[in-house]
Amino acid sequence: MYYKCPSYLGGLLLRSFFFLIFVGLVACDSPSLSVLNGKPESGIMGGADVADDDSLALSVVGIYNTEFNGICTGTLLEGNIVLTAAHCVAHPSKLKIIFGLDIDEYLAAREQDVIEEHIRQVTDAKAHPDYADEPSDSRNTDFSDIALLRFGGKVPEGYVPAKFLPDDKVLVKGAAVTLMGYGVNDVQVTRIDAATYKDLEEGIEYGEIMCDKPRQNCFKIEYSGDGILRKTTAEIDMISQSEVVVDESNGRGTCLGDSGGPAFLKQDGQYFLFGVTSRGGELCDDVGVYTNAVYFQDWIQKTMPQLGKRH
Repeated sequence: MYYKCPSYLGGLLLRSFFFLIFVGLVACDSPSLSVLNGKPESGIMGGADVADDDSLALSVVGIYNTEFNGICTGTLLEGNIVLTAAHCVAHPSKLKIIFGLDIDEYLAAREQDVIEEHIRQVTDAKAHPDYADEPSDSRNTDFSDIALLRFGGKVPEGYVPAKFLPDDKVLVKGAAVTLMGYGVNDVQVTRIDAATYKDLEEGIEYGEIMCDKPRQNCFKIEYSGDGILRKTTAEIDMISQSEVVVDESNGRGTCLGDSGGPAFLKQDGQYFLFGVTSRGGELCDDVGVYTNAVYFQDWIQKTMPQLGKRH
């Protein structure tokens, strides 16, 4: 059962804290100690840094929120358009598109030519009209967590739009998929003393602290390693009308900062885009949920020409 827990913040990863803002997964009650004691391997989760010559990297971009110091991921489409998650597009005027493997490297650059080559300003954004920032608990799947961004300037040399999967009927349980994103690659879980921990309730509210019982058996969760483009592989576990659930129990999958990033399926030697990262579990080691972009292609094609027009 998947839904956004009311105590979580919608939107981007606030990198200066360890908040779980990636849309929440499963029920809002605290996880069991057996789950808390687990620790995912490193990677996108369990993946590897993307190489300079990786062709898939030429269709993937970072999304940086200058107001919240937050990261999401996106996929390049035709016409200066980026496909991402709806929960990543709050305050479009504060968003920048980053072309490159290391977001922090280009954000820290002082050379004007480097900035002009790798950073673009978002000029418009549209989330799917059915997306709800606070969906009801009864709505367990199919959040319509998908959006489009438009950016100014030219697409850097070498970057190419992703190609959509022609038919989503090939998305079946057990199919291997490739996931990419700029998100966290390490999760640390530390037991704390609830009686003495400062700002315990605030930590619980923002997902930094989880307790097995109210103010008992509490743990601090710290996320790190975001900003580097990584990829991994996993298998499809379940399919709903407009979402694809990927099994991440082997420590491979999505985490905070990967929101909006792509999921690809390989056919006849070519990678095709089908998914947009929507949400996952607290420790990034359970399942990941991806909006089926193929299902929303009519909306995508209708909306793309509207971006940039006066509202």
